[in-house]
Amino acid sequence: MADRGQKNNGPLYVVEAYSVLHRITIFMSRDLLSLFSAVFLLAFGMSFAAPLIPLLLKELGASPGSIGQIQTVYFLAFTLTTTLLGRWIDRAGSKSLIIAGLGLFGTAVFVMPFTPEPWFFYFIRIVQGIGSALLFAPTEAAINLISSPEKRSTNMGIYGLVFGAGFAAGPALSTSLYIFNPRFPFYVAALSCAAAMVVLQAWFHEQPVPIKKTAWGFSKLLSVLKIPLTAAACYAFVEVTVGAFLSLYLDAFGISGARMGIVFTLFAIGGIISPFPGGYLADKIGRRSVLKLTGVFLVCVTAGFIFAQNYWTIASLALCLGMVAGILYPVSLSLIAELVPAQQLGSANASFSFFYGLGSIAGPLLTGWVLDFSSIDYLFYPITAAALAFLIITLQAKTPLPPSPTK
Repeated sequence: MADRGQKNNGPLYVVEAYSVLHRITIFMSRDLLSLFSAVFLLAFGMSFAAPLIPLLLKELGASPGSIGQIQTVYFLAFTLTTTLLGRWIDRAGSKSLIIAGLGLFGTAVFVMPFTPEPWFFYFIRIVQGIGSALLFAPTEAAINLISSPEKRSTNMGIYGLVFGAGFAAGPALSTSLYIFNPRFPFYVAALSCAAAMVVLQAWFHEQPVPIKKTAWGFSKLLSVLKIPLTAAACYAFVEVTVGAFLSLYLDAFGISGARMGIVFTLFAIGGIISPFPGGYLADKIGRRSVLKLTGVFLVCVTAGFIFAQNYWTIASLALCLGMVAGILYPVSLSLIAELVPAQQLGSANASFSFFYGLGSIAGPLLTGWVLDFSSIDYLFYPITAAALAFLIITLQAKTPLPPSPTK
């Protein structure tokens, strides 16, 4: 158990997340534990590098427009790669693809501080986007495959908790190290990816899935996965848009400095504490029921920002938004295995990642256009519209028949 009084352990919410993780890991299989350990190391490495990339580009003379384009290139590479992943996962399995993704992502991070010109980052971020695509869909397919039906949502909740804890642990330390040695944080990020590769290679044993001919075409896959795919796009739309514009929104309210940092911290806390209990609840009362409730709360919370006028209301809504989003992602992921047969999980999870990529691209673009014609005060109008669209689709979607291996 972590000592709450000891220093240099990072933010309190990270320490609490580690405490929760310690208690729940005793119930895991070795494969799940090794997979979650690799996810934590990956998230830690990602968070070590992510906040420093714009700083590195700025020091190389990149304009804000170029920095935005380089970020968009990353999401485009991620999204396009996911269109090819379905068959790869179904045939090659998850383990080899995850290890390849870790290699690509870690290599891209390692070479960043040696880059002499900003334009090199277009290529580096393409490689990184491909690596990210090879990481998420195969990992999520593997968790769905090795989880029993009655624990699938819980395990996806743990996945969200582990990733959130790992991602929260890095930025404060990496930004401090960057001041003393700009290259060192990138070395740590690459080393973290290498450690994840070792963990997977040594302890994760993949469960083979027989390849069978099925009548599942792409159109049928999209129809059956309507709810989880819409959830993926909605989640990405909300998360990426908030990440891109929330600081400007807060600044317009006169919220800056430590007060702004508290809002972002509360948003992160919400995303860390909610996936596990949300997944547990989904296993008890049903995944569709939880997603419907999540859609209702998401609409209420995002609409609440439109009417919020004081700091603590905005801060409370940020916590609630993080909690709702933290439930949406793992529960919708776990629903996939309920809707499709095992041999289609690779294609299904790749489709989920593809729609996540679409939402990541559409959110900032559409919201940016709205803000260009209005003002930052209207930030949460398109976000609420996306949440409302998800709620309507979820409420109207019919319950499909259980999946059959041959149909």
